[in-house]
Amino acid sequence: MQTYFFACLLGLAGLLAPGVACAQASHNNEFVKRDGTRLTLGGETFRFGGSNIEWLGVEGYGPFDPMGPHYPSRYEINDALDTAKMMGARVIRSQTLGDSIGCPECIEPKLGEFNPEAFRHIDYVLKAAHDRGLRLIFTLAGDCANCELSGPGEYFKDMGPNGAKDFFTDPKVIGRFEQHIAALLNHKNSLTGVAYKDDPAILAWENCNMCGIFVPLVDPHADMSKYASWVDVIGNYIKSIDKKHLYEDNSGLFLFDKSGAALSTRTPDIITSEYYPHWDAMFALFGGGEKTTAETFRKHAELITGHGKVYVVNEYGWDVTDWATQADLKQALDTMKDDGKIAGDLFWALQAHNTEFGWQPLPVNVANKAYSERGESGQWWALYYGGIDTLINSKEDMAARAELLRAHAFQIAGEAVPPHAIPPAPVVTTKAMGVLGWRGSAGAVSYSIERQDTPGAEWKTICDKCATDAETPWIDPQPGPGIFTTRYRVIAYNADGKASAPSEPR
Repeated sequence: MQTYFFACLLGLAGLLAPGVACAQASHNNEFVKRDGTRLTLGGETFRFGGSNIEWLGVEGYGPFDPMGPHYPSRYEINDALDTAKMMGARVIRSQTLGDSIGCPECIEPKLGEFNPEAFRHIDYVLKAAHDRGLRLIFTLAGDCANCELSGPGEYFKDMGPNGAKDFFTDPKVIGRFEQHIAALLNHKNSLTGVAYKDDPAILAWENCNMCGIFVPLVDPHADMSKYASWVDVIGNYIKSIDKKHLYEDNSGLFLFDKSGAALSTRTPDIITSEYYPHWDAMFALFGGGEKTTAETFRKHAELITGHGKVYVVNEYGWDVTDWATQADLKQALDTMKDDGKIAGDLFWALQAHNTEFGWQPLPVNVANKAYSERGESGQWWALYYGGIDTLINSKEDMAARAELLRAHAFQIAGEAVPPHAIPPAPVVTTKAMGVLGWRGSAGAVSYSIERQDTPGAEWKTICDKCATDAETPWIDPQPGPGIFTTRYRVIAYNADGKASAPSEPR
């Protein structure tokens, strides 16, 4: 994520929706292709909305997590993908599917050593995405909260003060990165038998997550051509192995380049960037002094498609620190939807339910409102469908903005916004003396709880849509008289007020 990368450099701490699901599934085994400045699938223009889900490969690697890197459960993966699908997503970008280095759980724990267990988790994500008709963007070098100079820094940390330059120019450092790329592209999925380079569920290989920010730091008066050539070095290497997938340049070099070299590179199919009004003041320190507005998307779309490339908005903020009002956010979304030169967009960032009950914890959970308003914290950017209260966002505002994102994703794809999908039945995971916990249901915004006091007795509603996933475990205010005979079941409701099947009694 651009936001975390800036902070790191400065040393700062269901059910498929109708319509789109069928359309996507019908081309599930075809590759998304490039036709000039547009993307196509099955010969038709392919435009998309979607989300970043950074942690699908490994949690706690990018944004700081006191637990450190760890693998998400299959339930978390499924829940996140189902939620994204319900929100209209056609594409998911996940940095940790392609980039994790320097930790025991990483794809590459040490330079040149690769981790079969990490690949097994990525294998599952790819199959799960394919089964849902979703496409994935893999970032090859991204954020690393546990690395001194983020993910790219692991490739040059032994090179001394000029290491950041070496990432772009030194054949030895480039060779290390290429070894990582080759390991990914050539890996054969243990669940499907399909090599990643042959898997149509992957939309694009992204070279890095705004690694071009190193350039103004280490070479303020840079000849950009010598750095921009790196984009083609990496692109040529990827295409020497894989001629089926698209190549995406997210180096951000074009933002700092006055010469035009970064936009004149030959190998990228897509050029993209990341957009956060939240970070405008900090970005100015690196030479990007323009204020980010909805018109920024139009300007960059014109610039990049004018050089014959596809333009995608790879990351954008959705919250109140980026767009002060819901109307401001809608204006930005409508700008992206209405400009046909914008192929797609991905908000940052979607979280999932926890395996046992409730939500995943806030990433970078800095309990300091003043810092969170200006710095790096999931308090402002983590999105939980249905909404939660944070230091920055209210539950109601988050929920409303999530609905704007959902409507936008369907609309940019040329689809009518459908009714909300019926959530799956919850699963009760915890029951003890009137305390109840359940696995959340993708797309649920509230829950009812029913109680049966004795075997065969009627079920009584003791909580009528009164609970949310932010309020689990839930405590029965008047537990039944029989501690060992009382049973409960939970029913989920979507934003249209439609109910799931009840959970299995427990």
